Amino acid sequence: MGFSSITTSSHFAERLWDAFCIASIIGIWPRFIEPHLLCTSHHKIYIPHLDLRMNGMIIVQISDLHMSSYLSDRYLKRILKRIKKIKPDLIVFTGDLLCYSELSDKERLFSFLAELQAPLGCFAIFGNHDYSQYVSLAEDGNARCIQEHISPLLRGFSRLFSTKKDEIDDPIVTKPIDTMPELYDLYHKAGFQVLHNEHEFLSEGGAKVNLIGLGDVMVKQCFPEQAFLKVDPRFPTIVLSHNPDSYPLFQNYPADLVLFGHTHGGQVNLPFIWEKITPLINKQFKSGLISTNGHKLYISRGLGATFPFRWFAPPEISHFTLIRSGPVKEPILSTFFEREKAPENAYGSV
Repeated sequence: MGFSSITTSSHFAERLWDAFCIASIIGIWPRFIEPHLLCTSHHKIYIPHLDLRMNGMIIVQISDLHMSSYLSDRYLKRILKRIKKIKPDLIVFTGDLLCYSELSDKERLFSFLAELQAPLGCFAIFGNHDYSQYVSLAEDGNARCIQEHISPLLRGFSRLFSTKKDEIDDPIVTKPIDTMPELYDLYHKAGFQVLHNEHEFLSEGGAKVNLIGLGDVMVKQCFPEQAFLKVDPRFPTIVLSHNPDSYPLFQNYPADLVLFGHTHGGQVNLPFIWEKITPLINKQFKSGLISTNGHKLYISRGLGATFPFRWFAPPEISHFTLIRSGPVKEPILSTFFEREKAPENAYGSV
């Protein structure tokens, strides 16, 4: 299935919106400028039981690429150049590689993913756009299989000016949505390992870190009891989960750092508006670093969108440095893999 399945009315609405943005002048910034203002956020994550041999480990998180014709080759090259400059030890992608469950630009996707390399590996999880059917949070609070592919942004703006709730004909998700074998294959060929409710040990010289990848909560594929089964609590645990609304399902499991995507940072980060257009139940998990329940959560603003329009929520690459904290008798190693690397700056079931 290609992008041709997106309805003509959706394309017409997008073109009207473009015309409005240009005509209004003020719309030029969020439509044509901010979506390309790629930022890198830097974060030091202090972990008491981090092995000294892993001290200074650098993780790059990217999320929500939403590959489409809106993403230029130039923008993709800027992302790759920025990541290579960081020299990460681990690269993780936290879901929504696709738009509307459509794998239609395989060559560009493969070329982009294959350029990403890291000593500890490249790992990915699936987002709600990456399964065999596109699922999103409807206005009535239910996760539904969305039949008409209209950008959540445009759908949200239509709600702002609607005096009543439209009838919703899209079916509610009542059982797990199937994964997409073609996407698995693409990741594998590009050198990425998909963690779908799975655990992996990251190891260097005897030092270990648990890495957990969860399925998406809205498609009813988030199974933490399966994913955490082989976790060794002696070692730090990093969790990848696309949607922050999944957090209540695993908040009682061990986790030192949890990385989310999905929200686009609110995308149009203006009072009231962002809540209408962001498919999120727990609104406190909009973006940024949050400490709760002994866990550090980070919600990325992501790299793309189904429709490029951002206001006070520029796209980002997230750069984390893991640091051993607490009293240490031995000298702390300042490098990892013998390379000097320092940051530039510091649902319940739906």
